[in-house]
Parts: sequence; C-alpha cells; structure tokens
Amino acid sequence: MERIRSLALAATAVSSVLFPSAGVAAALGSPTPALTAPAVHAAAFSSSPIVGVAAQPGSAGYWMASATGGVFAVGTAGFYGSLGGVNLAQPIVAMAATPSGHGYWLAAADGGVFSFGDARFFGSTGGIHLAQPIVAMAATPSGNGYWLIARDGGVFSFGDARFFGSTGGVRLTQPIVGAAATPTGRGYWMVASDGGVFSFGDAGFHGSTGGVALAQPIIGIAPTSTGNGYWLVASDGGVFTFGDAAYHGSAVTFNAPSGAQSVGIIPVGSGYWVPNDQGQVDALGAPAAPQPSFPVTVTSTPVSPNRLPPSVNPAASTAPSAAFSQACWTPPVNNASCDAAALTDINQARAAEGYGPLPLPGNYESLPMGTQLVVVADAERTSRGLPSLPENANLDLMAQAGAQAGADPTGPGGYAWGSNIAWGDPTPLAADFGWMYDDGLGSENIDCNYAGAPGCWGHRENILSPWGGQAGGGVFNNGGQMQLTQLFVANYP
Repeated sequence: MERIRSLALAATAVSSVLFPSAGVAAALGSPTPALTAPAVHAAAFSSSPIVGVAAQPGSAGYWMASATGGVFAVGTAGFYGSLGGVNLAQPIVAMAATPSGHGYWLAAADGGVFSFGDARFFGSTGGIHLAQPIVAMAATPSGNGYWLIARDGGVFSFGDARFFGSTGGVRLTQPIVGAAATPTGRGYWMVASDGGVFSFGDAGFHGSTGGVALAQPIIGIAPTSTGNGYWLVASDGGVFTFGDAAYHGSAVTFNAPSGAQSVGIIPVGSGYWVPNDQGQVDALGAPAAPQPSFPVTVTSTPVSPNRLPPSVNPAASTAPSAAFSQACWTPPVNNASCDAAALTDINQARAAEGYGPLPLPGNYESLPMGTQLVVVADAERTSRGLPSLPENANLDLMAQAGAQAGADPTGPGGYAWGSNIAWGDPTPLAADFGWMYDDGLGSENIDCNYAGAPGCWGHRENILSPWGGQAGGGVFNNGGQMQLTQLFVANYP
C-alpha cells in the first residue's frame, strides 16, 4: 500500500522565525518556576551575554534574554519558552513582555519576531532588506501589537501599533540604541548612544544627554508610569533622569562582575533595577531585585543526562523494521498489531536519541483516531519538555477537511500554523514513526527529494514546533487508503 507524506507551513508565517530548523530547549505555554532543560539553558547563558530584559507587569519578576535566544525567568516571572539551541539567522537583540505578564516576544537583528506564552505574532521584518539592523522593540499597552526600531531610527509597526514618525531620514550623530512606548500607546521615544532623545506621537521631550560628555554610551530608556519623564541608563550603569523620573543613584559603584555592562533599566515603584549582561541586577530606590541563579535548579520533570535538545533532527532516516512493515502494510492489517509494531520501532528510535518510551495514556487504543493523532504528537512534545498542544474542536474540523481533500490542512487566518498529512499509514502511530523518525532523504517524505531540501524533517519540525497553542487531527478512509492529518496552530485561543 502506498505510503506518502507531505507537510505545509502557514503562508503568513516567516519560516526562519516560526519554524526553526533546530531545537528549542524548554517548554512554552504554562509558566513553570524553573527551566526544564538546565544544561541547555545554562550553556546558553554562559556562552552568550544578556542582551534584553523585560519586567513582569505588576510583579516582582523579570525576564532576561541572551543573544542566542536563551530566556531566563527570575522571581515571580513564569518561563514560557526560549530559542536556546535554535540556529538563528541573526542574534536576538531585544525583548518585550505582554501586559498580562504571561508571555513575551524576542526580536532578532533582522527583525525576526519570536512569540511565547500569550504573546501573539503580528509580523516581522525577517523577510525585508533593512538599511540598518533592528536594535529595539516596544509593545503596545494592549499587547496586540509592537514596534521594531532600527539602528537608524527606522520604525516598523505591527498589529495595533501605529506609526508616529521616525528618524530614518535624519542624519544622526550617534545610532539609536533603545526605545520605549508611552503609557497610552499613542507615542514612543527613541534614544541614541549619546543620550539624544527623539519623541513621537504623545511622547513628551523632557531632556537628554545629547550635549553631555558621557563616560560610557547610553544603552536604554524607560518611561515613568505617568509618561511625564524617563530614565536613561549607560553601559556602565550610570543613570540620568528627566521629567518626573526620580534619581536614586547609579549602578556604577556596585560590585559588578569584571567586564559586565548594563543592558537596561526596569522601573520599580519610584525606583529602578539595573541589570547587567552577566545576570546581576542592582536595586536603586527599590526593593531588592531577585537574582538569577545558575546553574538552574530543576523543580519540575527531571531531565536525564543524555537527553538531547528537542527538534534536533536525526542524521539519517530510520526505515521501518520488517516486523513493522509486515504488521502495518501487508493485508489484512490489524490496527492493534500495527500499533504494537509501530510503537516498538518508535521506542527504539527514541532510545537512540536519549529518550524513554513514548508516554501514551492507558486508554490510548480506545480513543478516536483523530484524537490519537493529537495525543501522539503531544507525547512526543511533552517528553521533550515542550508544552502540550490541547485538541481543539475547530482545528479538528480544519484537519478533517484536509484529510477528506487528501491535502495538507490549512490553518486559521491570522495565526502561525503547520500541518502534516500521511497517505497510506493505517494508524496514527504508524504515521508518527514516519513523521518523526523516517522523514529525511530517502524516506516517503515527498518534500524531501534532494539533500538539503527545506522539507526534509519538516513533519518532525511541525510536531516539535517551539510555540504553545492547540492542535487538531483528521482521519479519512479513501477507498481503503487512510489519509491522516495533523494541524498545529500557535497561540490559538
């Protein structure tokens, strides 16, 4: 019986942003008090300095992001995922939090945007040729949009973020290094490395250090809660206040690690925290800041020493064993026997990657086949530290439409999504083996027809996508040939 597989990525998604080709290191979605893959995240921290910080709104917590996309949740801030272990086209340069405090965005130098938790993807400049790289990001107060700011002061607006002006056509003395939105979302400030401040929309100009001889360059700006003032912070921790921003000292005199440089300023009450690129945070006129602790202590599912980063693709496809082929593709096929043989091959492939047996629920065989498609994918994900993608009835209908049409399902408009289809695999476990472990060159994957083809291992990458969301499964018996589909949608409500 013919066995063929195909996949689809959302046409609206930027493939380099939402469908990376290498693994993420921990779960997205529900917050956890600690990271779930300490070796990967600790390595990401130690090998790459902190480049962005974001405060958890209304709480004593914050996030730090490294240039390689590692995310570190500190204090009460929940961890929703990271890009530690992903091969990025350009380094991460900025971070912004959602108003709820249950998600965040990362922005890369090419304007690629990565969404985690309840942060939604509204667009990026990942596919645009930029005159200058992106250096800063700011979210709207609603969380339904964001701005990306380039080094020359070019402004790119997405979602409900409005364009109020830029310095893209202005000859700057020094490059833009930071930006912040006003409390209303109807304006923003940009700051250059010499402390020159540029105001747009309802952002008021309250002063700058443009004419001051600075010991070290300015690297960031943060507004007061009223929007009637702001703080500037220099790379050595020096703090400069304007408008109704209160001065409580600088971090210059603190005992920071050798070579450490400040990476931002976080308003806390009338005071502020000043974090540096080595993970230390100084509190000035504010309660003591919770400090990141490395190596990370695991407080959730233990991680075995030989556990690999999720989504790392095998070096070569693993063909089905003779027993698997006999049970699943030699008529008459018994689904229970096929599943038993498929699970044996799956578990052997998982063991080769350093994982234990696929953790299926005890009632798996009694579940509807469409649900089995979601459950199997979830088991592959959660056993690798990725978040569960719950089954959604609306997505089931979309997946079913694809199954009946014999085509990759199409996801809902306005969301990033990925989908898989298998023709001729009699059960979800048989399809899972193909999608996850036999998806490279020489397999039945019709999108992998030459070495290095972008579709190679694409089914696996859809199943192990780095974002949280929901999923659906579809099943259609087309004259004796089963057509099985999966649909994965990021941040779906």
